[in-house]
Amino acid sequence: MIIHIDGDAFFASCEIAIDVSLKGKPVVTGRERGIATALSYEAKRLGVTRGMPVHEIRKLFPQVIIRSSSYHIYATFAQRMYNIVRRYTPTVEEYSIDECFGDLADCLLVGKESYETIGDQIKETLRRELGMTFSVGIGPTKVLAKVASKRNKPDGLTVIYPEMIPEFLKDVPIGAVWGIGTQTAILLGGFGIRTALDFITEPQELLFERINAPCKGLYHELSGNRALEVHSKQRDLQKSIQHTQSFKPSTNSEIFLLSQLARHVESACGKARVHNLVSKKIYYFLKTKEFRYHRYEFTLNSATASPHTIMQEVRKTFSVVYRKSFLYRACGITLAELRPADSISHDLFGASRASEKWDKVFAVVDKTNKRYGSNSVVLGSSLIAHRGISVEKAQNDQNPKKTIFPKKSISANKRLWIPKIGEVS
Repeated sequence: MIIHIDGDAFFASCEIAIDVSLKGKPVVTGRERGIATALSYEAKRLGVTRGMPVHEIRKLFPQVIIRSSSYHIYATFAQRMYNIVRRYTPTVEEYSIDECFGDLADCLLVGKESYETIGDQIKETLRRELGMTFSVGIGPTKVLAKVASKRNKPDGLTVIYPEMIPEFLKDVPIGAVWGIGTQTAILLGGFGIRTALDFITEPQELLFERINAPCKGLYHELSGNRALEVHSKQRDLQKSIQHTQSFKPSTNSEIFLLSQLARHVESACGKARVHNLVSKKIYYFLKTKEFRYHRYEFTLNSATASPHTIMQEVRKTFSVVYRKSFLYRACGITLAELRPADSISHDLFGASRASEKWDKVFAVVDKTNKRYGSNSVVLGSSLIAHRGISVEKAQNDQNPKKTIFPKKSISANKRLWIPKIGEVS
């Protein structure tokens, strides 16, 4: 039997897990993109939908708490989820950041406990150690396990035994089956196939004339015959990390643009550190109101995941891409050619050693953010972006640190900053 673990409202649940005061409240992530990217179930019940603009949410649902996405934190929770499931079976496929498959043939509890009991134990361990709920499905194949995990969301457990397949699939729309896209569902609907049961009871010879090879695999999977294996290898090493965002209105404010870039660098580097990755080839861009990209690429002397080190170079080269005569509507950063941090050798001239000092600083930053909440400690140059200061406000303030962030407000909001480039020796 195969088990499928699916995090309930995963990104929002991660935010609630690190800030328990949010429990039971409507929470939305995606403030940095200007649209809702993940919703707690309380937010869904209010009527908030994924992709809804943040300004519209604030207007219609002022009680909703909107947070910026912290993908490096979500990746940490995902890794913990994988590792917990590996306590029960070594054969675990890290399918995505909020879900995984496991082959229970390798589970030592099989034969001693029922599949329901095993599923309950895994669910309870995940809930207790991660502080959030998961929906679990168990079935003879990967597709059936994934279909089962969606049956009783959130916090559900569904087991499909082989003899239960026809009864279970009669109520599953064919378009809800993993691997069946909208166009394929329309095509099958034209043949009178509306449910997953219709799909597997259609005469095989006739069905296989109408569908492509991947759908043939789904036919076998839904019928209870394994066509897809659980791949226990970890996900491939990520080649690059990008972080970008559009903003309104368009602006030529150098302070505002640099603050946005600093926040993107923080987020990209945070995610790289979670996976123990570093980069020395960096790309960043400014996108004009006319959708033209002004892009710059540079290579550091030593690979790093330190936003301080990268922002030093961004500031040095910013004048190459920035023109005051243009209005910009977006900016972004890419860490390219990522490699494991422990694969980097020291250079003879001390560049990597200097970078290592900042790596240690940000190791402490990561621990602080983990303890006190996402973005508790940030770069001073990214404060405008983190606090959602408007373009107009950034343009009008000549000294944003003093005018926007007086000392008493920092204490009240429990937000610290790392000095701007040039403020420390």
